[in-house]
Formats: sequence, C-alpha cells, structure tokens
Amino acid sequence: MTREGTMHGTLKTRALSDSMGLEVLNLDLRMDLNPVVTASLAKLLYEHAVLCIRDQELSPKDLAELGAGFGCLIEHNEADLRLPGLPGVMSLSNADDRDDRQLNGGAHWHTDLVHSAEPASFTMLHAVAVPEHGGGTLFANQVAAYQDMTDSQRELAESITIVHCYEGRRDGSMPLFEHDLVRDHPVTGRKALYGAADTGIGVVGMPDAEARRVLDEFARHATQSQFIYRHAYRLNDLVIWDNAQLLHCAETLHRARQANERRIMHRVSVRGWPQIDGRA
Repeated sequence: MTREGTMHGTLKTRALSDSMGLEVLNLDLRMDLNPVVTASLAKLLYEHAVLCIRDQELSPKDLAELGAGFGCLIEHNEADLRLPGLPGVMSLSNADDRDDRQLNGGAHWHTDLVHSAEPASFTMLHAVAVPEHGGGTLFANQVAAYQDMTDSQRELAESITIVHCYEGRRDGSMPLFEHDLVRDHPVTGRKALYGAADTGIGVVGMPDAEARRVLDEFARHATQSQFIYRHAYRLNDLVIWDNAQLLHCAETLHRARQANERRIMHRVSVRGWPQIDGRA
C-alpha cells in the first residue's frame, strides 16, 4: 500500500488500504467546498469507492449542506433517528436510550436504501464521538467480488433479480422492491454485485428454499476477507462511500457506560450521481 501522498488535481491523497479507498489530506470542507471540489471528490469516489477526509469539524447543518451538493438528501424512514430540524441527517448512537434494534441496525452486511425504488448513491458518516475500542465499519468491494467469480457463478449472478424489503421483513408490513444482483455502475459502467448480503428475502422466479441457498452462497462470496477494508474512525473523520460498489457493515456496539465508550455518528445518504467530465 502506498503511503506517500498523491495529487489528484488540487487534492492530495493516500491509500487507505491495498483493496480500496483514499484518505484526502489537504481539505477543509467548511472553507474549501465548491462545485469543482464536489466533482473532484465524486470522481475519486467513482474510482476508489471510499474516501476519508480527516479533521472535519462539521455541524449537522454543514453535513446536510455537504450532502445536498452531491444529490438529494434522503429522510430516514424512522423519524426518531433524524436530528430535529434536519430530516436528512440521521444520528447513530450508543449513548442514548434507543432500542436494541436501532442500536445495532447497521451491524450486518448491507447496501443503504436497497429496500427502495431508488437506493442511495452516496452515504456520509461524520464521527462526532469515537470509542477507544471498536466501533469501526467494514467495507466489501463488490466490483472485485464480481470480477473474482467463476464463469458459472457470473452467469448465474447475471440471471438473478433479488426481492428486497426493509430489515428483511416477510410479514407484509413493508413494501417489496426488486434489484438485479449484477448492476452496471451508473457513471463508470463497471459491473458489480449489488445487495448480495442485505435485506434480500427471495429471488424472482425461484422457490424460497433454493433462493435462500443461492443468496447465502453469493453473500459468502461477496464478503470474503480479500475484498474487505476496515475503517477505524478518528474523531471528526468524514467517511463517504459509493453504495453502487460496496457492501458495508458496522461493528456490533454495546451501550456506552462512560464517555470513552461513546460512538456517535451523523449520517447523510443521498440519491443522485454528480457530473464528472461531462457525464452524469
């Protein structure tokens, strides 16, 4: 992994891991953000899937404005997780009285908002409080996972449409949405597995038992260790990722009993794909 800084236009970066991701070194989003910088960051995301911008002292309003530069802010469907007055900003915390389901709602491999007609393009997490131990996020590169399949696996994957539902519910309480297991990236055109380990409850045209076996098989393939980068947060990290290229999984949390165990993240997800080099 290259540790030396590399220039991408006016942005200096270095690799986060051998498999994916860049750290952006010379950017203050409160002062430097403009459409040119947004386009430069989007281009890096399309190429590297994950960005970490260190030392960003952003208010929730700043984060909302940043997200709005990338696309349309998405309001989380659980209103009690939204910040007051900022419905596009969600609080993820182990330092309040939310229920157990919400505490570890992200502690499984998933793609944000795949249980909707138009899933999230980018997600942003701002580290407001970071525990001394744990609290990281795992990312699995789904472009690499697709490229690493055998011909027979690829042929099967390209024939599959997955049925998704919020939290994988099968009780009819939430709507169902269908997405192909293999998708072309909306900007780069690169093929990737999509939603391979998520809220999938079935496969179109396939009996339930067979669908479960097939989905589990693709989930195991998609989350192999060689595809994974673990991000260990520092205070005021801003991490942005491209949901079309990745699965992600939050590490399991326990409720904070003291200040050094607190993990508080402010999250924004958006729909829309910023233009780069004349492409949308």
